[in-house]
Amino acid sequence: MSMTTMEKVCEIILKLKKKSISRAALKPEALLVDDLMLDSLDFAEMLVMAEDVFSIEVSLDDAANLTTIGAAVEYFDKRIAKRG
Repeated sequence: MSMTTMEKVCEIILKLKKKSISRAALKPEALLVDDLMLDSLDFAEMLVMAEDVFSIEVSLDDAANLTTIGAAVEYFDKRIAKRG
């Protein structure tokens, strides 16, 4: 069974932050910076990993709008759908 975009994004975040984030904190409304404590390096690394996992490119303008897990999932789903 393949993983959902939400599950993949959560896996990426867990890889970044190792053991400091609980799975319970990984909700669609969780703020990447404020709730999950991703710094700019973590965020950049998350985008690189997501680009690799989803075979998409994320522009800097788009990245600025990815403030929550849910926003990131929605964005990645749209990019994947456009890619066909």
